[in-house]
Amino acid sequence: MEQLTLLLLNWGWIGLLIAAFTESFCSPIFPDLVLIPLALAHPEQALTLGIIATAGSVVGGILGYGIGFKLGGPAARKLIPAKYAEKIFYHAKNNAKWAIFIAALSPIPYKFVSITAGALKVRFTVFMIISLIGRGKRFLLEGIIIYYYGATAERLLTEYSDDLLFITLAAVVIIALSIYLIRRFKKTALAERI
Repeated sequence: MEQLTLLLLNWGWIGLLIAAFTESFCSPIFPDLVLIPLALAHPEQALTLGIIATAGSVVGGILGYGIGFKLGGPAARKLIPAKYAEKIFYHAKNNAKWAIFIAALSPIPYKFVSITAGALKVRFTVFMIISLIGRGKRFLLEGIIIYYYGATAERLLTEYSDDLLFITLAAVVIIALSIYLIRRFKKTALAERI
């Protein structure tokens, strides 16, 4: 795996694109292992590299979604390791959209997320929006931090990545709860008028 990572690093942005694309449906290499060293070597290109990783990952996710859609739930469970499958399928029973979004942000490999989304027949447009937000948050955030903080970004990314994930998830939950309460209040107010 180290040799493959080094090869992808030598290929530069093309290696990053390949890593991001294939990680979304089959590859064991996380794009971060290519993105972070490339961005640290060229901080002025960090934002561009974050965009490349996001785009490659989302396009690869389309293929993963197609695999899951074609195979269905039982076959997807066989492809996905039990420790990830149980988490994803458990949360997806309650609300597939939120399960896919949270999984896209989490350390669960994205290939399992994209295949599960297809297997659960999550609406494709919803899957794409969630993927763009989730993968963009992951890779663009790394690119932004490296662009603005350069070499000190490595320490920020390694020491505070869990804190950033928690803060992001908390913000998402607060925003979602606010939207839900506003919609509910509007429905109640409309029902009272009628």
